[in-house]
Formats: sequence, structure tokens, C-alpha cells
Amino acid sequence: MTRKLKITDVQWVLGHAHLSTTQQYLNPLPEDVIASVLAHYARQAEGASAPAEQLRLEYRPETLSVLFGKDLQ
Repeated sequence: MTRKLKITDVQWVLGHAHLSTTQQYLNPLPEDVIASVLAHYARQAEGASAPAEQLRLEYRPETLSVLFGKDLQ
């Protein structure tokens, strides 16, 4: 439900008095987190004076495995 609706809408549907109660059910997928971070940096690159090639991000597999708890190599 949280992929299609704003979290405050989900809060209302579930009848939670506090947003923190709704947030405890959120567990983003690793690929969603990575896509969001890449989109953030792409938006920043659009306004930057440096060419986008210089702002290209590379993630170290060992870092991702620590974050997401699995071997992504």
C-alpha cells in the first residue's frame, strides 16, 4: 500500500494515531533505495557545472552487502 499511497494516507486508512506507528511497517527494497539515491544525485548533477560523467557514482559491493545484509557481488 505504501508504494501507491502517501504514508499519511496509509496512516489514515490503518487508523494509526501516530505516523511513527505506520513507519514501523516500512522496509524499503534495496533496489528502491539505490534508485532513489541515484535519482537524487542525477537531479543535483542537472544543476551542477561539472559534466554528469564526472559525477557518476559507483557503489562498492562490500558496502552494499553491509547495508542490505547480503552478498551483491
